[in-house]
Amino acid sequence: MIACSKADRWEEGLNLLLLYGVRTKRHHCISTAALNSVIAACGRGARPDVAVSILNEMEKRYGVQPDGRSYRSAVIACNQAEHMRRRHQETSSTTLETTDEQSDPSFQWWECALALLRRMNEDGLKPDIQTLSSCISACEAAGQWQRALGVLQSMIDENSNDEQFLNLFCFNSAISACEKGGAWVEALEIYERMISYGGLLQPNFVTLSALVLALSNAGQKELAESKYEEGVTMKIVNSWRMTKDARGQRVKAMDLHKFNTHMACSAVRSHVDSLLLRGNDSIEDDLIIIVGKGLRSSENGVKLLPAIQNLWREEYGVTVEVDKENRGRVVVGANGLRTLVAGRGWGG
Repeated sequence: MIACSKADRWEEGLNLLLLYGVRTKRHHCISTAALNSVIAACGRGARPDVAVSILNEMEKRYGVQPDGRSYRSAVIACNQAEHMRRRHQETSSTTLETTDEQSDPSFQWWECALALLRRMNEDGLKPDIQTLSSCISACEAAGQWQRALGVLQSMIDENSNDEQFLNLFCFNSAISACEKGGAWVEALEIYERMISYGGLLQPNFVTLSALVLALSNAGQKELAESKYEEGVTMKIVNSWRMTKDARGQRVKAMDLHKFNTHMACSAVRSHVDSLLLRGNDSIEDDLIIIVGKGLRSSENGVKLLPAIQNLWREEYGVTVEVDKENRGRVVVGANGLRTLVAGRGWGG
């Protein structure tokens, strides 16, 4: 069973379990490790229903007491299923083979993850960081920000003296859950708490991206820009790098191709504000903005390019041009920038 599970052949492992795993009067045929391996393999095989079913039957049918790893593997399976459901909803054109539970909108895998977490506590088992983070992540995927914050707060309260439980992934997932639920105030509170903790909880690029997205979606553009600039100061993010222009000259460019659209817009607004403060004397060259989906880039450029074009046109009245040699770049002419600065009262 363990060998089959390690090879991700969960069906064969399950068949062995059904054939030889039934509890007898004299002894238990199956070890906890073997059952745990099958549960984990079922999760990796997108069968969380089977994983949870095995967990539920461990003691009664197989005479084996579930341990922390048993629950952890089942919670991870629930988390993966919830994320799969979200991806399926986001790409409705993609056809996925699902079980009845996975296709039933009334069945929620995030609720199953929370239920397993409660059962662990009832059984006197302390969940480890991976179990807790998977549970928070499942709530995040479902947009259940209140539940995600509840698990996060319980984790902090019960493990205040254990630094490993101040886990960056857990906090990032909680902020992302708040973003999906429109809870920008709570997202901001978590971010500020991370900064106050410091150490292992130093916010990273993922943290800042989720926060700026939450603030922007809530219409808090100025606050989003402020937090972006704070991230620059803290060296969490850097939007500038050296590249070559159409003439082959090395120039400084704004590289946004890894940013989500809202953080990219915050970066542009921050740069425009700095130009307004410095005046026209600081504008010498065209501004090159790397948006992606060019010569060597990701799919992000498909969404980022029109977002950047609309921002310049609607907020600043400036038309940007797409680089003919590399459609992953846009160019904001120096003359257009000077006109913008002069028109806002900073002629230099």
